[in-house]
Amino acid sequence: MALVGNKDDMYSFQEITNDEGIAFAKELNSIYKRTSAKSGEGINDLFKTIGKQLLHPDSEITSNMTKEELKKHGEKLRREQIKNQEKKGGCC
Repeated sequence: MALVGNKDDMYSFQEITNDEGIAFAKELNSIYKRTSAKSGEGINDLFKTIGKQLLHPDSEITSNMTKEELKKHGEKLRREQIKNQEKKGGCC
């Protein structure tokens, strides 16, 4: 399921903040994206995210992460990558 905030081009009239949308999507275990049908902004990213989630349903939904959570997630992925390289015995 995807929770989509539309009319992102009308940012000054927003009633729900990005953080509120992310929090609600986390409660629903859903994808959250902001889009604009007028400009098309965010729509391709929305469908790419839905596709990735369909192919890998157990993966974390990174679009629902705050900047701090994304930083921690990136650090975790980097540590896993280094660990896997060490198991293989090198980088190549």
